[in-house]
Amino acid sequence: MKHHSGFTLTELMIAMLLGLLLMSMAVTAFSVASRSARQANQLAELQQNAQLVMTLFQNELANVGFWGGRSDPLAALAFPVPAAPAGDCVEQLLDSGSFPQPAQDFVTLYAQTTGAGRQLNCISNPLPQTELLQLKRLVGAKTEPGEMRQNRFYLETDWQHSRFVDGGSPMLNERYGYFPYQHLVFYLQQQRVDGATIPVLMRKRLTRNQAGNAVISTDSVLDGVERMHFEFGIDSDFDGKLNFNLATRQMPAELWSQRSGRIVSLKYHILLRARDPDQHYVNQQRYDMGIEQFVAPGDHYRRLLISSSVYFNNAAL
Repeated sequence: MKHHSGFTLTELMIAMLLGLLLMSMAVTAFSVASRSARQANQLAELQQNAQLVMTLFQNELANVGFWGGRSDPLAALAFPVPAAPAGDCVEQLLDSGSFPQPAQDFVTLYAQTTGAGRQLNCISNPLPQTELLQLKRLVGAKTEPGEMRQNRFYLETDWQHSRFVDGGSPMLNERYGYFPYQHLVFYLQQQRVDGATIPVLMRKRLTRNQAGNAVISTDSVLDGVERMHFEFGIDSDFDGKLNFNLATRQMPAELWSQRSGRIVSLKYHILLRARDPDQHYVNQQRYDMGIEQFVAPGDHYRRLLISSSVYFNNAAL
């Protein structure tokens, strides 16, 4: 009588069941590990972007109010100023734009809540219900005439005068101080990145082209910035001390021109969003940004809110 080696049907079924059980456990473990890895990657992305945007704003805001030792850039009107760039970033009836103009205010720090359509004359279709921030100031690095960059404007400063110049201006003199001049606008806009639509921190800036003309250039700065809101510290009696804070939409026009008070600090609230959604995560959190709020619409994006304040050492704006 011959004996045939092998497995019985019962043994095969038990082996298959154990195999399915092990496979199910492996799939579950892989899924959990994948979710954890996705969460860790997105949190790391948000933390990295938070550090980048805080460094950016701390650096840009540190020189607010700096005019090379002069308190009033309007003194440059004693000389011809460069022609304004086409499509200059300017709030009509409030500001003169990139350069001072006679009988007009030269607003060096300004913010506004964005709406639909063109904003500040130079921004098309910004992300609505957030804010933009405009800065005009000198970079605190004195430059010798022979070291001037072709794509920049400079302010020549002396105890008797100031004037806007470039590397090709006449009568440059090493005994004067020359500081790079910047006019910047930060705002948010929806952009297509890798096939997806995401909010992006954008920057408009004054530059000088090859022909020597002033132009406004546009840069993408950082992906995933979804909201910006600002609060301004006001010295209402000009004694150098902060008296109260106002959010952007509370600021009257006379404060932007520094007539009824001086802006001595700025607090920014910036809401960051992960670039990619996580279908296993639902966000319904409320983010408080001063008097403004953002409630996540139950989507699948992780977010991180950062806030910080900058006090201006150069308070004469």
